Amino acid sequence: MAEKLEVVKAILTILVDNTIMEFIPDSGIVKHLSGPQGNFLAEHGFSALIETEDTKILVDTGVTGIAMEHNLGLLGYTMDDIDVIVFSHGHIDHTGGLEKARGRIIAHPDAFCERYLSPKEGVQYDITSPTPDPTKHKVEFHAEPIKLARGVMTTGQVPRKHEWEEVKVFKRKEGENLVEDKLHDDMGIVINTAMGLVVIQGCSHSGIINTVEVAKQITGVDGVYCVIGGLHLIGPGEKKIDRTIQELKKLNIKKVLPIHCSGFEGIKQVSLQMPEQFEYCTVGCQIEF
Repeated sequence: MAEKLEVVKAILTILVDNTIMEFIPDSGIVKHLSGPQGNFLAEHGFSALIETEDTKILVDTGVTGIAMEHNLGLLGYTMDDIDVIVFSHGHIDHTGGLEKARGRIIAHPDAFCERYLSPKEGVQYDITSPTPDPTKHKVEFHAEPIKLARGVMTTGQVPRKHEWEEVKVFKRKEGENLVEDKLHDDMGIVINTAMGLVVIQGCSHSGIINTVEVAKQITGVDGVYCVIGGLHLIGPGEKKIDRTIQELKKLNIKKVLPIHCSGFEGIKQVSLQMPEQFEYCTVGCQIEF
């Protein structure tokens, strides 16, 4: 049954992304905050702040927490102002700033297992998330969708309807063995606005099309105004760029803001093939819905 999700006004600010670009004119929806009077910092990873009328939600923390904390300060906030933190999934470039975070955390039960990136035979990178500290982190594990605030919820674990979206380069530790990591913890965050749904994805390991479709299903809202976040179209993901774009077009999404792991080629192709929908976005970009 669809979760009743109220329509709310919200402000979304990108706190962490791989890139930053200043002196770009504001667009119709994107305001660029970083500049000489307050330079935002960039680092590999993702973090975003969702502000509704009565709640501040931190999505991910970036890889070190340094950029997240600095950029949050430029907005006039500290971690004490955050009501709830939600992790899109348990990779270190999204959870590495855990040490600088405190308070209530929403995560999937798989978020803190031992994990590796293995892009090719013989190459392996440890991307395991830091472990929460029970003295300052109150972690709640949820595989199902959960409401974060009025008008805002997670998708919960995303069913893999479109198998072509999977990029099989990740492994996880099970006992003494490394096995394929399906990244079942990868989930999106959904805001219901008067413009339509806003779907935020850290990396889209579960597939951005799968994520958007489940967001529509659990909210009962058909119209999707905006998709923003990592689309994982980098590296081996480049093979699915064209199909992803075609499927996004079919969903009639009004605005697409690919960042982080969308990659240069992925962002370029979205800009070329969806010129009316594409919006250029980096650290310090803010959108009011």
